[in-house]
Amino acid sequence: MTQPIRHVFPGREDQVALARDFIRRAVGCCCPALDEAVLLTSEICTNALQHTASGSGGLFEVTVYRSDGSLRIEVRDDGSPGVPVVQSSEEFSENGRGLEIVRMLAHRWGQNGDEYGRCVFFELRWNASRAAGPSPASSPSHLLQDSNISDHAINGRNKHG
Repeated sequence: MTQPIRHVFPGREDQVALARDFIRRAVGCCCPALDEAVLLTSEICTNALQHTASGSGGLFEVTVYRSDGSLRIEVRDDGSPGVPVVQSSEEFSENGRGLEIVRMLAHRWGQNGDEYGRCVFFELRWNASRAAGPSPASSPSHLLQDSNISDHAINGRNKHG
């Protein structure tokens, strides 16, 4: 695993675009899970601003951990009394889908913390030997489909552990 790469952002909506750019630079264009990493980071940062003290003049921090075949991205915020949960949303609703998207695309996700600070994370994994080939896939189906790790996490816990 590489050394973690961190960046702290002011708790403003315009900073979500800068967090996406940070992920693109930190992860690199050759990562087969780059698009998913950017999307999920955007969702979690947006949640931090909408649902925690970070969005009221606070800060949020994005940390990237990378190794061959996997990424772990953490978003730390200034906390909230509520716990992040996947919500069921109406078919045509424009809100409430962020953690559902994280649940669907991440191999594992979760959170810890309280009203003083919280960390929400997700992990993406792929077959590193296939990613090194001449034409990496560009859709989520290229992510590793090993039954021990591909089951999407619910409340941050994989059903296998």
